Amino acid sequence: MDFIITEYGARQCDSMQTEAIQAALDACFLAGGGRVIVPKGVFYTGGLRLRSNTTLYLQAGAILRGSRDPADYYAYRDDKIEPLKEFVLPPKVKETGSTLPYSDWNSGLIKVISAKNIAIIGECGSYIDGMDCYNPNGEEGYRGPHAINIFDTENITLEGYTVMNSANWAHNIYCSQNITAKNLTVLGGHDGFDVRTCDNILIEDCEFRTGDDCVAGFDNKNVVVRNCIFECACSGMRFGGTDVLVENCQGFAHSGFGFRGMLTEDEKIYGVKTGPHCRRQMHQPFQYYCDFRADIRYTPGNIVIRNCRFEDPNAVFKHAFGHMWCCNRPLSSITYEDCEVLGLAVPGLLRSVAEEPLDFRLKNVKLTAREEGADFPILEASNCKYIEFDNVTIEGFRDPHIVTDKPDVVKIINGTAVKIVQPEKED
Repeated sequence: MDFIITEYGARQCDSMQTEAIQAALDACFLAGGGRVIVPKGVFYTGGLRLRSNTTLYLQAGAILRGSRDPADYYAYRDDKIEPLKEFVLPPKVKETGSTLPYSDWNSGLIKVISAKNIAIIGECGSYIDGMDCYNPNGEEGYRGPHAINIFDTENITLEGYTVMNSANWAHNIYCSQNITAKNLTVLGGHDGFDVRTCDNILIEDCEFRTGDDCVAGFDNKNVVVRNCIFECACSGMRFGGTDVLVENCQGFAHSGFGFRGMLTEDEKIYGVKTGPHCRRQMHQPFQYYCDFRADIRYTPGNIVIRNCRFEDPNAVFKHAFGHMWCCNRPLSSITYEDCEVLGLAVPGLLRSVAEEPLDFRLKNVKLTAREEGADFPILEASNCKYIEFDNVTIEGFRDPHIVTDKPDVVKIINGTAVKIVQPEKED
């Protein structure tokens, strides 16, 4: 059954249509489910709550355009149809705005809480526009609501639409299962797709051109990221999980959207999208990520990056255990297979701990330096269990070498010769 928002009073005008759109969403839920149709046109709205068994369907030319007032995103807190459940954090999880589902930080243009069988589907040419909503009390003193914020939900389908100008992350999904995201485009804003404490995730045929990370999160299990484009001003993936496959993806180092944290205060207030002084460089295709905002349920590892090509990232990989964003539990294993990582400018970092050392492997991989005659190490490694270069071609380096505290764990099989160097001892 279809519920068309214009039949519930939604109009194309310069005033907020939140109540009319929410009325259509509520009617759909109370009728047992169906589709809520957003027809062609621009509809201004604050925060909307999407409920179980509901599909939000954006027709070609439909635009949900968010309010620039952060106060317009909290109507769900007074929901009479489905009052909010009490939520208690697990004992090891640090209490922050991002771990509390009803916090200011977890606001969203589209909000889903404790639901089942939800979908957001857009025809070609449909948009969810966050308008870079400015919130002086938000993250880093300027970030506003996420475009889509989902918590404690099963069976999620996201397909076809474009998210643009998200005031914080385009997709923020926590404590959820069975997530399918296909043919999505993210332009500007901050992270493209964040999942934390989620299982069974497919991200396929998506295009992320962001001012921050493309795909991020940790404490995830059974993840496939396939046939995606990464163009970012931070990491292609800043991610942690167990049983993760990334395949047939392309990464480009210089984002068309810079990191908005480098804008002036006035530029943030007035919603400037980006500027020439904003950072646009991809740091690395993959950076391991974990902190104490989740209790990691499984040993992080079995991450495979296969048949991917990344152009001009600074480093091949980063595992900086001990850093504030990498301090919960180290990664056990990651492998790059049949990949090209071209235009490196700084060493990759493999810094783990003796109790849980890292297994890092490159198989049939091509690495090149950004400038001919580069003299930096390909990797700087400590507390690794195993480092393998199997048929790795290395070009542009004057003297290809790895710096490691454990030379005996390094194995070079065929490919370009690589020198193993121990770090200099401090006086």
